Amino acid sequence: MFLIKTIYKFLKKISKSFGYELNVEKTTFTFLNIYKSYQEAISSSKNNDNYITKEYQKKTQLSDLNDLEVSDRFNIVPLFCALVLKKENENDLFLEVGGGNNPIFLYILKSLNKKYKFQILEEQNFKTNIPQKYENYINYVYKLEDIKFNNLKMVSFTCSIQYMDNYKIILEKIFNSNIEYIFIIDTFFTNKSDDIIVLQNNIMNVRFPNIFFSFTQLNELFNKNNYELIFQTKRKVGQYTHNILSKNEYFTKDLIFKIKK
Repeated sequence: MFLIKTIYKFLKKISKSFGYELNVEKTTFTFLNIYKSYQEAISSSKNNDNYITKEYQKKTQLSDLNDLEVSDRFNIVPLFCALVLKKENENDLFLEVGGGNNPIFLYILKSLNKKYKFQILEEQNFKTNIPQKYENYINYVYKLEDIKFNNLKMVSFTCSIQYMDNYKIILEKIFNSNIEYIFIIDTFFTNKSDDIIVLQNNIMNVRFPNIFFSFTQLNELFNKNNYELIFQTKRKVGQYTHNILSKNEYFTKDLIFKIKK
């Protein structure tokens, strides 16, 4: 290490004499390594927190409508509601998995001025204050068994399914309940035949597993359970980097599945 630092200082001095500034920065990758299982990734993360830091687990407020911009991934569900759901039905319920303090409900309200009733499944340490004006429309739940599946019109995994070890258990419950529409939004995929499990490395000091889904496998899972893919997008990964995979080996997608009649 001493020799490397000495050489670096020498090269920096030489470069400066020619009018150049040598600056070598440490590269931080968004994603790290490839693991055989979700549990192996968790063990390698060496986190004190399971998912988010204690700072993120403090009680928060819902995002302010005035601060929201309905764009990119947040456009998909409101646009769908405007085109497909012809009128507001008080009996229709929505389930969002992983809505946090910025749920899709707010984007529908801002775009369409409609207050569909939302259940939001979150991890057990997450808490948020709900303004009184929304109390009849938003209900946070923390266990799968607390979800009311009767009258559920649609389920949205909003950038969340890739972080869930038990996603197949949740999907099985959704499939068995014959939910009409299932959204998978802003999620990482690969064209490989198997899923790739990595550690995400860009949120404070916490590393946590992220599943890069095999698009073929996930699509087959839905087909076997009588769902068809009716909408999809595909985007390059942009600034996201992996220390092993090249940028053309993974990508993000938005998907909408509909139950077959």
